[in-house]
Amino acid sequence: MLIHCDNRSRIIIRGFIHLPIVAPISPLSIMKVGQTALEARSINFGEIAEVARAVGLKSPTVATYWRTLRHLRWSQLGYLALRRVLPRSTSPAEVKSPICLRELPAPWPFMEWQPEASRKMLTTREFTFLSKTIECGGSIPWNDPQHAKLWLYHLNYFDFLNVDFALPEEETTLKSALEIMLNWCAYNTQGTEVGWEPYALSVRIVNWLKFLIRHQRSLELLGLATKVKTLVESLGAQAATLEQRLEKDLRGNHLLKNVKAFLFSGALLDTRLSTRWRVNGQRLLEQELNEQILPDGGHFERSPMYHAQILEDLTEIRLLYDGMGVRLACSDLLVQKIDSMARFLRAILHPDGEIPLFNDSVLGGARPSRQLLAMTESPESTNVDSEPHAIVFPESGYGVIRSAKARSTLIFDCGPLGPDYQPGHGHCDVLSYELSLGGQRVVVDTGVSTYEPGPERAYERSTAAHNTVRVDDEEQAEIWASFRVGRRPRVGELQGGNDGPAHFLSGEHDAYRRLGVAHTRTILFHTPDTWIVADLLRGSGSHLVESFLHFHPRVRLEPVAEHTGSSNRPPLRHWNVECSHQPYLLSAYGGGEFDIHKSWYAERFGDRQPSTTLRWTCKGAMPTGMIHMFTPMGASPPNLMVDWPANVIEIDGRRIPLR
Repeated sequence: MLIHCDNRSRIIIRGFIHLPIVAPISPLSIMKVGQTALEARSINFGEIAEVARAVGLKSPTVATYWRTLRHLRWSQLGYLALRRVLPRSTSPAEVKSPICLRELPAPWPFMEWQPEASRKMLTTREFTFLSKTIECGGSIPWNDPQHAKLWLYHLNYFDFLNVDFALPEEETTLKSALEIMLNWCAYNTQGTEVGWEPYALSVRIVNWLKFLIRHQRSLELLGLATKVKTLVESLGAQAATLEQRLEKDLRGNHLLKNVKAFLFSGALLDTRLSTRWRVNGQRLLEQELNEQILPDGGHFERSPMYHAQILEDLTEIRLLYDGMGVRLACSDLLVQKIDSMARFLRAILHPDGEIPLFNDSVLGGARPSRQLLAMTESPESTNVDSEPHAIVFPESGYGVIRSAKARSTLIFDCGPLGPDYQPGHGHCDVLSYELSLGGQRVVVDTGVSTYEPGPERAYERSTAAHNTVRVDDEEQAEIWASFRVGRRPRVGELQGGNDGPAHFLSGEHDAYRRLGVAHTRTILFHTPDTWIVADLLRGSGSHLVESFLHFHPRVRLEPVAEHTGSSNRPPLRHWNVECSHQPYLLSAYGGGEFDIHKSWYAERFGDRQPSTTLRWTCKGAMPTGMIHMFTPMGASPPNLMVDWPANVIEIDGRRIPLR
């Protein structure tokens, strides 16, 4: 939908006509990216679209390294230098003083985590992570390089211990869990294995402590006190080793995981080091709460999944210390941040109750959002309005328009890729959005299926994998390796609000400033359930512009006949969008070429589902505009008038500035 305007031109768009279906969709060339992984799931894609152009697979240049490193803090560079220059022991630390478990005087405050799947893994030793199951009848592959690194991390996390084995018939499962923990101790003795990396170390420390505190008396009654003592001594060594390996070079959510492990160790392990762990943990917690949790409640890495994980971590810290009857030095700040994070999370959820998939987010990567929100015990003060409304989170750069009556929600990502010194989970998704209609996800982010370096990871971080605009085949950001970013865009202030029957969100970025192009997107909701997305590209010269729309696998997209327009109207294109109980009409305005092709949707790690992508391509002079709109089938669409040079759109006579 490319609309070219000179300074005098105005475009008037009136009601549309539902026209008959035309010829079948013509696919593009065979896509190599991700073919092996897709075939492993027995998905026959046939001919599918070329969706990646070796994004991020080029060897980084000296300039790339400079554009990446220049954003790091001096403290990060210092810690990196110390780790690489100064010799240090790689062996686990030793705790020479006596160590034992403390008791939790209050009722057990922590909820189980996937109990059925966990019980199965403990009894069968068939470990399932990231949609991949490994049978471990003999040895457990704690460090087997034939498995993806992220899969090995999950194995070493021991999340499957978060189960209450209270029933007498679960004695065998309880013993099995203990034996798997002892097996880890026997096969991870050097301090260089996967499980000794600080993040995995932090998660496992908390999970082991929860398990042993919860089942301490049951294990003693079973005559397993000696084995428990061995595990407690290992926990002391793990906590002491973590103290030497804090991720102050990486920071972000990794450092908060370290802090949580410190605070759990300081509270639940009784040793001469406990006070130091607790004091240092509190100091770091206060520092990172002020650094990482933004004033609007969002986490500064702008990833909904990691936001949810951190909200759970902070909530569990509060529950633990409340249960121990100990007041943290930053208790008031902690409660305030938990409440603001809960409000943010509640606001960005789809009608199905789960997160959007921006910036390395997947479903199942954090506790279910509704369960998590119940844990926080925060006041439910957001999203209870039955009338349509727009919500803006200015610091995070997220905006939401929600219509409870229509069960429709749009989540708009207009924030930076993350903090400049840690954008590792950022994608080229500025001004992208996700949209649910009638309670069903319709327009979706591609998601993330892997963290392993390669074409799949590169594509899932690329501009083409998101519902936004690409100019001259250039990426919004200079993404490389698995988590690196060189050049990155600056974003403008996110704006939003209500104007009569219209509710709007608007943002901009300068990712294409080196090309002389600026991109502004305004999203409008017009009651009862019409969604309008207007893109304005300003600058000079002629440029190739592509707009991408990715649809959920359950959504069918069928083209209908093209309307050629008239002297005062641009060409008009239509697609039937079959979703939920209410079909919608997708309308696009302007010239150019439209391709409907197969791509993938990764709502979970290791799982790629076939989906449909609409790509619109046109080349022309700046300034130019792009409009697409979703309207319930059979409903009368609003009358639109757009004046691109004046940056104004009119809906049924009401003028709304685009920026």
